[in-house]
Amino acid sequence: MSTMQANVQRVKRFRELKATLRTNRSRLLVGLDIAQAEHVAHLRHAHTRVVVPTLTIPNSTRGFATLWARIQQAQRATGCREVVCGLEPTGTYHQAVASFLEAQGADVLLLSTSVAYWNRRTQDGTWDKNDRKDAANCADLLEQGKVLFYSQPEGPLAELRRLVKCLRRARGELAACKGRWRTTLRPALGPMGEPLPNRLRAELPAVLQAWEPAAPGRPAVAKGRLLPGLATACADLGAQVTAVQARLTTLEQALTPLAEQLPAYPLLQTIPGVGPTVAAILLAEIGDVAWFTKFSQLRKLAGLDILRVQTGKFAGQWRISKCGRGLLRWALYQAARGCARTAGGRARLAALTAKRQGDRYAGLKATVELAAKLLRVVWGVWRSGTPYDPTRAGGLQRQAR
Repeated sequence: MSTMQANVQRVKRFRELKATLRTNRSRLLVGLDIAQAEHVAHLRHAHTRVVVPTLTIPNSTRGFATLWARIQQAQRATGCREVVCGLEPTGTYHQAVASFLEAQGADVLLLSTSVAYWNRRTQDGTWDKNDRKDAANCADLLEQGKVLFYSQPEGPLAELRRLVKCLRRARGELAACKGRWRTTLRPALGPMGEPLPNRLRAELPAVLQAWEPAAPGRPAVAKGRLLPGLATACADLGAQVTAVQARLTTLEQALTPLAEQLPAYPLLQTIPGVGPTVAAILLAEIGDVAWFTKFSQLRKLAGLDILRVQTGKFAGQWRISKCGRGLLRWALYQAARGCARTAGGRARLAALTAKRQGDRYAGLKATVELAAKLLRVVWGVWRSGTPYDPTRAGGLQRQAR
């Protein structure tokens, strides 16, 4: 695909920039503070002097042209031939100006929001925040080389990412509905430590009944025992859950045709525990495995890298960072649960759990470790372009569907 080839070239250019931003003085650095109505730019001759401390432009095509004219003027004044722009991703407001600058031949890099937050305090030793300071902060991060790759996928991958964003939002709404049920409505029906009486369970919508196990005894018949206000609230929540579940089904069905256009999609489905939806999410969240040179980079993207806090004689517990893409980590966890239903996966999970005897969270930690192992399998299968071979990964067999 042409998009993947273009992104591979951009990755190579990104690596060159990241390795030389701290030392090269022949570049014009542009820090951009992104907002909905207008952007603020800060132009700096790398490691030399500030050229334009503040330039405010409207978020429009005319504003972009004004910015580029000012950049060209600064190039003539400094003799810099390369232009490197850095910005924090703010919603989708940055996409238009980033595309414009890329079309003009400038290099566009992303800056981590958390890194920008802590670096901003080092600018003048204060805790205040404003657009002018944010733009200067972005340029300062460019000088330090603390940048991220800005991927611009097109075609099926771009459309797949849009659908995955909708899927993430819908799953968040479903989780909010479950939280409302557990914390608001369910306690009003009876003690949380015992099953809900069948006479009350029968009054609930079907989707809410699925969240409550039936109590021992004969099933009851609905007779309107719930108070009107509580019954209406449960009906409203049931309708909301039904609508969200219908949206999830529609989105998951729309993911498959787009994912099938990507060559890695059938390869990922050969891995135990990776089904159609999980494979589509992995494709959308990772993008292209060629963007990563080491497995540790991919593991950090999923937030499954191991860390602990140490100072002096104190050493905290080892844990995963939980940084990076949360949906990717969720998909790998679901793949681990699916893999645990196979004979090989069940044996591997039992071995991981056995080495944590006495830990009350042994099952959860073992599943997370299995998810990390599956990510390494994804890395190997995707990079090699060959289907999963269980003889090379500890004998994990995929169950027949």
